Amino acid sequence: MKKIATLSLIALTASSFVPVLSMGVSHAQSANAATIDKDFTCGGFVPNPDGTPGTFLIGSDSHSVANNGNQTTLKCHFTIPAGSEPATATHSDGFLCGTFLGVTTDSKMTASPGGNAVLTCRVNGNKA
Repeated sequence: MKKIATLSLIALTASSFVPVLSMGVSHAQSANAATIDKDFTCGGFVPNPDGTPGTFLIGSDSHSVANNGNQTTLKCHFTIPAGSEPATATHSDGFLCGTFLGVTTDSKMTASPGGNAVLTCRVNGNKA
């Protein structure tokens, strides 16, 4: 597999948030191959009850699967620092999320009162 440059994305805009994604990117070589990357640094947030970004999170419990059809699923798990957990489960979706295949709004961030959060982002380069 060919390694290419490390990608790091972070940006704030008035209406959306781009989580951090930093990993060594590799591309699959055959038409049916998939590339799996694990344990790279990613960022997310604890959604406020209205879905807006709250406390920023950084973690490395992550997993990304990409294929040569320009489709990827990125998932990152976070432990929310004590005192920043939401009182009830919260979620946000449709925000900008960076992956090494590009930026998407097919995204979801969930957080639980138990102190866990999960970020999921999907890119489907085959959609028109």
